[in-house]
Amino acid sequence: MRAVGADLRDFLDAVAGIAGQVAGSSGPMAGSRVALEATGLLDLARDTREEPDGLTWLAHTVRVTAHASPSLAYVLASRYAADLALGPDTTATDAVFAVASPGARPVVPTALAPQALVVTGPGAVRTWPWAEVAGTVDDAARTGLGTAGLVAVHPADVTGTALPATTAGTTAAWDVLLGACLAGVARRALQESEAYAQGRRQFGVPIADFAGLRALVAEMRLAVEGVDALLDAALDGQPVESALVSVAGRAAVSVCVDGIQTHGGYGYSDEYPLTGLLRDATSLQARTGGRRASLARVATVGLGARSGVAS
Repeated sequence: MRAVGADLRDFLDAVAGIAGQVAGSSGPMAGSRVALEATGLLDLARDTREEPDGLTWLAHTVRVTAHASPSLAYVLASRYAADLALGPDTTATDAVFAVASPGARPVVPTALAPQALVVTGPGAVRTWPWAEVAGTVDDAARTGLGTAGLVAVHPADVTGTALPATTAGTTAAWDVLLGACLAGVARRALQESEAYAQGRRQFGVPIADFAGLRALVAEMRLAVEGVDALLDAALDGQPVESALVSVAGRAAVSVCVDGIQTHGGYGYSDEYPLTGLLRDATSLQARTGGRRASLARVATVGLGARSGVAS
């Protein structure tokens, strides 16, 4: 991951602190709202919208947050994507964002009591007041991101308002933010595994000295650094957003699975964070729209849209 400027670095230090507090709280996320507002996290997309490095600030904020609290990171990513799509002239507050995937209902976080919904789908980006879609909510329990308050909605049942934002630009920003969230989870799994391997001893030596485990952890690090490199490329303006979210989703899940292996039998215990990280990574990967949809977007970048098929 490329180094960031001093201002952003100082801000990320504050972000890490508040994310750690949220992760350590036993209460609902809404109880941390005052602290989140005081840190400037909730309105960051609006505050940086006109800045040339605004997306860089948002992506790194989500990445650092995910290291401590994947649930909060997803809440922030959803809020930022919605604010970017709504634009500077909106009066909507506390908006959340989702992608309308074929055959699936959009899933959004409700931990901070959203007031508006933004969905990007085929041909348009639309918004609804939350009160209009509240009656369509399916709040069935979901694996992972336990404090994000994930629910499925069915906004097609009510009339929405089309936004001037393009579907391509909105989806690209979402892919970057979701990729950053997955990058943070993968990095946390790697660091937990390296720390455990260095601290756990067998036969009088750290298990980090065992060749097989060293190779496994090295592969994990390569996967994490590959995601970081794609995130850097996306933030540099290269058209790799679809590749980022696809690669990051697979890498985060894979690194978490490998991290469980580095912990041996303890990896399956809630005493260590790896199983929780795997649940969160799996839930985040599901929010990418699915492997097939992600790969289709990657193919379109290099090969163009299929003949006779809408992009």
